Amino acid sequence: MLCFHIDEKSDFHVLCKFIKPHKIGEKLMGAKSKLHFFFIQNLSTPAANILKQDALRVGAELVTQSEVILGKIRHSNALLIANEEQIAKLVAKEKMQDFKLKELAKFLEKKFIKPKTAKLMGVLNINEDSFNAQSRVSLNELEARLETLLELEPEFIDIGAVSSRPGSEYCGSEEEFKRIKPALDLIYQKGFYEKAIFSLDSFDYTCLKYALDRGFKLINDISGLKNLALAQLAREYKAYYCLMHIQNDPKTMQIKPHYENLLFEIASFFEEKLEFLKDLEADKIILDVGIGFGKTPEHNLLLIKHLSHFLQFEKPLLVGASRKSLINAYFKSEIKDRLAGSLSLHARAFENGASIIRTHDVYEHKQYFTLQNAINELGI
Repeated sequence: MLCFHIDEKSDFHVLCKFIKPHKIGEKLMGAKSKLHFFFIQNLSTPAANILKQDALRVGAELVTQSEVILGKIRHSNALLIANEEQIAKLVAKEKMQDFKLKELAKFLEKKFIKPKTAKLMGVLNINEDSFNAQSRVSLNELEARLETLLELEPEFIDIGAVSSRPGSEYCGSEEEFKRIKPALDLIYQKGFYEKAIFSLDSFDYTCLKYALDRGFKLINDISGLKNLALAQLAREYKAYYCLMHIQNDPKTMQIKPHYENLLFEIASFFEEKLEFLKDLEADKIILDVGIGFGKTPEHNLLLIKHLSHFLQFEKPLLVGASRKSLINAYFKSEIKDRLAGSLSLHARAFENGASIIRTHDVYEHKQYFTLQNAINELGI
């Protein structure tokens, strides 16, 4: 007999291929193979005591403030630790309880399913003021750059013609269209749009409609759906729509970013905006928490660390931290020297639920995620 301590992140079902248990047993045991952590704010003392007892009965744990059991405080923060089997049992129990535990049960039964692989979105900017000079490309260079990029087979390519860096001012619809039209025409004429899903990083209706007429299939709207006509446009063309959270606009988004409760407020934003997108095909909506768009460096790290919270919406999550100032806030560096930081943030984002990684460095990310996939597929 030989015994090994293996990676706790190993895929349970891949491991079972080496063990060959009964299929019913694999299904039952799979529900016990992974722990979930739920942080609960301001849980009332009666609710905490009920939930504590129910959790212990099913083999789960609830961590609360020490004085909860004595009834000396009215509310406590709490941490529920449970596997999927235990969560299912708790949901059934809490649906019959008062003290807002019915509401908690509704949240606990949401699905938080992480992707198995990451899709890549390459970035090219047809303008001279985007924050990363390496992403800028002239019309004369565009065809060659696209051919090189497409050889790496990214699932998405995002084209932009205006800067959205902090403090930037929108150039106007007429100027944006003037910049982007030749690029869109070239992409259409050369048939590049057939080799990946092309998106336009814009909130301008005229530019987006022109792009969709030329084979583009994704509206990457950084405005946070301020123009509801863009939802109609996506519906009309059966296009993908990426909904990004932003505080204020690019010119003012960094002026004292403030949130009473970061995760709650951004989740509420998505919940509200998704109502306007309910007529779109469900699998055509992408959510982006908006790294850098009206958040402090700490806000950005919290969003990446707890990204799985937004899996509750059962939509692909896009993260774009590529070479952003967030990296500089923790490790002083020029934009050109932030590849390692970008890879680190994107690796953690994928680990926590991101399906799509938006990057200026497709080659390096393709190499990184190819190796990660190879490791994950080993199983043991």
